[in-house]
Amino acid sequence: MPSVNRAAKSGPAKGKERIEAPINSRSETMLSPEFSAETAAQLMRSRTTEQALHDDVFVDQWVQSKLKRARIHSLFIPISEVKNWHFDPATGNITHDSGRFFTVMGLQVRHRCGSEEVVWDQPVLDQPEIGILGIAAKECDGVLHFCLRAKEEPGNINAVQLSPTVQATYSNYSRVHGGAPPPFIELFLDPPRDRVLFAKLQTEDGGRFLFKSNRNMIVRVGSNEMAKLPDDFIWLTLRQISALMRRDNMINSCARSVLCCLL
Repeated sequence: MPSVNRAAKSGPAKGKERIEAPINSRSETMLSPEFSAETAAQLMRSRTTEQALHDDVFVDQWVQSKLKRARIHSLFIPISEVKNWHFDPATGNITHDSGRFFTVMGLQVRHRCGSEEVVWDQPVLDQPEIGILGIAAKECDGVLHFCLRAKEEPGNINAVQLSPTVQATYSNYSRVHGGAPPPFIELFLDPPRDRVLFAKLQTEDGGRFLFKSNRNMIVRVGSNEMAKLPDDFIWLTLRQISALMRRDNMINSCARSVLCCLL
């Protein structure tokens, strides 16, 4: 197993503490209850039935419209010109002025391979927060549907990919950036136990993130909740999601990491 060659890397970077999502003790005890026979039957029906709130033609047209209407445009600029980020000459790290979000830092790694040892240096992202990757689930006409979002992100191929209902770090939904909180974040902060289909901590890409994890969640909502979605959200069955997963660059890695517990 690879090992970090610095004792200081056994925990957060100096001056930082790992920030947990503010989910109370009641929610902590409810994580990942086993599916009941009824829930298992609902999941199987969602995975196999042709019945859906939106037919497949509508879904395809909706996806294509989001891809064509992408509004994000990225331009490479020097790190020195990135607003609110700075290079720390003492540590060599790149950090946000608020001390939040993440830090780009250097790492030396030793990997034992039998009788040999491979050593390399690399940058790593230190993000001392536990984010939320949450998907809302709801019965529509007797079939379980899941809410995904056509999300624009600067590093996306095609600019737009389908993401979880909520994909947010603690800094994002606590509004460190000064913007609005993510839509529907309240559904995942303190859900009643009987509404939780799945909730577990899952590790981020350990080759690029330092000790980073997210809380992956699937939470049911009532029949009268989320009745009218914003234009970039859509209800889909598991069969429809599974079909979209077979397309290149369509379902983002965050959504796949949550949905894998069902598919």
